Amino acid sequence: MALSSHLAKKHEYHPAGAGDLRSPCPVLNALANHGIISRDGRNITANQLKDALKHIGVGIDIRLGLVNSAYAVHDEHSHRGLRNPEQVNDSGIPVLNLDQTGRPHAIEHDVSLSREDRALGDCISPHPGLVEGFLRYPQQDFFTVSDLGRFRKKRYMEQNVKNKNLDFSYRAHIVACAEAALFQGVFGEGVFRRLPVKYMKAVFQEERLPFNEGWTPRWFPLMVPELAMLVIIILYFASYFDLFRF
Repeated sequence: MALSSHLAKKHEYHPAGAGDLRSPCPVLNALANHGIISRDGRNITANQLKDALKHIGVGIDIRLGLVNSAYAVHDEHSHRGLRNPEQVNDSGIPVLNLDQTGRPHAIEHDVSLSREDRALGDCISPHPGLVEGFLRYPQQDFFTVSDLGRFRKKRYMEQNVKNKNLDFSYRAHIVACAEAALFQGVFGEGVFRRLPVKYMKAVFQEERLPFNEGWTPRWFPLMVPELAMLVIIILYFASYFDLFRF
């Protein structure tokens, strides 16, 4: 609790203000709301984002993979990169704004846990009804890894009916399951530990790190082998293609 208290005091929470830029990802928004990255969501360097992810227990291999990919110049055809050509700060260092994580033909996808599909409305801001549905899903006060997978499948089934222009390839499905795995790995601390609903409520409703609820960043960082195991389990329970059930 001492570490949690220290971090909470050092990085006080302030919700986004008028003019601040935010992402479709509630964790990135929480990092900005705590001032761990730029509070206005602008001109964030790769090193700043890597350091922020380290703060919450993400291992170096995952940090390098996520950040290096994000800071590549965007390519409409390969769906790689988020940065605009020549997007640098006054020192010539490449930077990103948080809202760029929601740009089309990149990593953002339909069938979000908490955002509307692009064809149906605002894909950047949280949708209160979707957030409530997510938080109410488990039968107890925590999510299991299988809960996360089953909820991902539920969201696909809902949007497949609701959105006639649904854009959700199997690649996007894997990305979406990997995002859920990151929530479990960072806030539930691994494969077998529970993910408290109260932690997710702080992250998704307030876009706040759940220090007040008792969360402490993990001592041993989340690395690719552990994340891969989580992704495989979530994919199993989330799969809407019988071909991929094993």
